[in-house]
Amino acid sequence: MSTKRHSFPERLRQLRQEQDLSQYALADSLNFSRGLLSNYEQGTREPDYDTLIVLASYFDVSTDYLLGITEERTLNKKAKSRVEHITSELVQLQPTTLLDLEKYVEFLRFRDKK
Repeated sequence: MSTKRHSFPERLRQLRQEQDLSQYALADSLNFSRGLLSNYEQGTREPDYDTLIVLASYFDVSTDYLLGITEERTLNKKAKSRVEHITSELVQLQPTTLLDLEKYVEFLRFRDKK
């Protein structure tokens, strides 16, 4: 049984359209440029981790859903609590450590695609 895996650009566009928002309206709400949002929806640019979290929070979905990893829109309570704990820990890290963490997460995403 094959299931279509949605990509981040498709999910972002879908969520925006479900709320009947133009790119301009969403960009204004998030303090983004419309061009940046358009690049995300076209797949010519990917969000950094902070932006991904902002988008997931705005649409009240999990980052996994936004990235097309799962069809479940929200996390269960235990997982949500864990994510909130991890997020609170992340904001306390030094900027260079955050850069290392971003590189490691990118490595894991690459590894998981194989």
